[in-house]
Amino acid sequence: MKRIKGMVLFLLLFSLCFGSSGFAEATYSYKHAWGNETDPANEFRTPVALAKDSSGNIYMADMGNHRIVKMDSSGKILKTMGTLGQSPGQFNMPFGIAVDREGNILVADTGNYRIQKFDSQFNYLKSWGTKGEGDNQFGFPREIAIDQQNNYYITDEFNHRIQKYNSDGQYLLTIGSYGKDNGQMALPQGIAINNKGEVYVADTYNNRIQVFDQNGSFKRKIGGLEPGLGFYQFYHPRGINFEPKSGALYVADTYNNRIMKFDHADRFLYTTGMFPNLVYPNQILPDEDGDLFITDTGNNRIEVYKEIGLNISYKMTIGFGRYGDKQYAGPYDVQSDSKGNVFVSDSFNHRILKYNSSGNLVSKWGSMFGTGGPFGYGSYAGQFFVPRQIAVDRYDNVYVADSVNHRIQKFSNSGTFLAAYGSLGTISGFFQFPSGVAVDSKGNIFVSDSENNRIQKFNSFFVYMKEWGRKGTGNGEFSQPMQLAIDSKDNVYVVDRINNRVQKFDNNGQFIAKWGTNNGSGHLDPLENWGEEPGDLFLPTGIAIDDQDRVYVTDTSNNRMNVYDENGMFIEQFGSFSGEDGQFFSPQGLDIDSNGNIIIADGLLHKIQFFNKGN
Repeated sequence: MKRIKGMVLFLLLFSLCFGSSGFAEATYSYKHAWGNETDPANEFRTPVALAKDSSGNIYMADMGNHRIVKMDSSGKILKTMGTLGQSPGQFNMPFGIAVDREGNILVADTGNYRIQKFDSQFNYLKSWGTKGEGDNQFGFPREIAIDQQNNYYITDEFNHRIQKYNSDGQYLLTIGSYGKDNGQMALPQGIAINNKGEVYVADTYNNRIQVFDQNGSFKRKIGGLEPGLGFYQFYHPRGINFEPKSGALYVADTYNNRIMKFDHADRFLYTTGMFPNLVYPNQILPDEDGDLFITDTGNNRIEVYKEIGLNISYKMTIGFGRYGDKQYAGPYDVQSDSKGNVFVSDSFNHRILKYNSSGNLVSKWGSMFGTGGPFGYGSYAGQFFVPRQIAVDRYDNVYVADSVNHRIQKFSNSGTFLAAYGSLGTISGFFQFPSGVAVDSKGNIFVSDSENNRIQKFNSFFVYMKEWGRKGTGNGEFSQPMQLAIDSKDNVYVVDRINNRVQKFDNNGQFIAKWGTNNGSGHLDPLENWGEEPGDLFLPTGIAIDDQDRVYVTDTSNNRMNVYDENGMFIEQFGSFSGEDGQFFSPQGLDIDSNGNIIIADGLLHKIQFFNKGN
């Protein structure tokens, strides 16, 4: 259970924010990408919501492929609908799908901030919504539920509310506002309506399910504000759904990587699933035959379980894995060496990919020769379990933060295993889910020991030297430190993720500076410290430093790249929330090559993007 709970520290919420862009004319332009091609119909890219029509056909929002996939109850793909774009019938990262009482199909076209409505043959009927905070506007339209009167309820995630519309798309009312009290919400995502007409909402960031009547009055809740693994606890629950006959409630308890079932009176019945068999499940759809369809989002597939009473067994998988040479599953970091080779940590394929300077795959490292897939993890030498940041030293040796194995591995440039350091623990020299690693000019190794909220320093032989940090918001304190970078003076930069900031230290860990939202003041609840203005950060992840000591930070949940000078003075930003090439949805690690060009791993769209440095 410790491993499952800790694993959630390494990926952002799938519900991520998007910030303003264009503060200054960016000096970087999009060049090309790896892995940005639309996948075949039977390969998925971040599958999320599910719905079913009266004939038993199943619809899935294939978010990263900007389409809806229709399949029969046996998992046979019938057709795909939609392409990337803004026209009627096109989508930009759709997150929600529902079928109304008349058989019409509704899509939450998230990146276009609208709802689109189609008839049962997927002919376009109408759309409504724009970006904003007012009525008929959305911050992030997520999921859709239909009541017995054929009204539509839509989770407006970043506005922390539910909006209710009639079947013509006319606004009726709003349920909820931001907060932690009963009836308030924080990033609500899933929504479902039971046979009594009660509205259940996955109040995701408050780690609970809330129940309202159709007029928006709060009735009761399941769970509390603190995450947990108990029978009535959740960790960022997302999808919820009801079995129509019994009224049983199913919950995708996303960050606990499990499915939970409650009876019609909200009494706990059972839980099933664990990491990595399920990775961030987003929705569960029960059918009348006892089959449970689950979007296994991190593994880019649908898992189908058979339920008999309180017993669960695996039935089948829908969707082929993303194992190709330029197919990724949660790419976390990129790093180049002195020869222009590029290394990619393909996290949920549990492997490292090496490409030459022409972009051709040279080798794959990991279990089963780097084949990848949900079962591609391992703990022997040269195997990985969710690899994170990559570092390259002056001899072009490669270091990998092997996070769920709680260790750092060292390889030659060709992938020959050289050494492994560390294991699970809290004392010096041990780690809990390290996500960052960097090497200075003298060969000293720095490790971001994420769950222990500290930085550890070792010499080139990996002999422990010192450490600094603890959980907090003060100078030199951290809340989930992520990636690391070293400048020309061997100063150490730390992405302090939950505190929405970067901290800078000298080589011995003495605090020098901090920056980010609210001048880097920090807050252990990132929603209370959320900024979108130029230079602000929201749940940042990656960092790199160029030859002029300019600092590049992936502002992950604002879906942009921020650039600062070495003192934290904001210079520029580029990118915004979109599935279009050159834009981002959850940018993770990055690298700057010898020509000053930038390479960025897009974690939720599963691609690597390249940008040219302008004049």
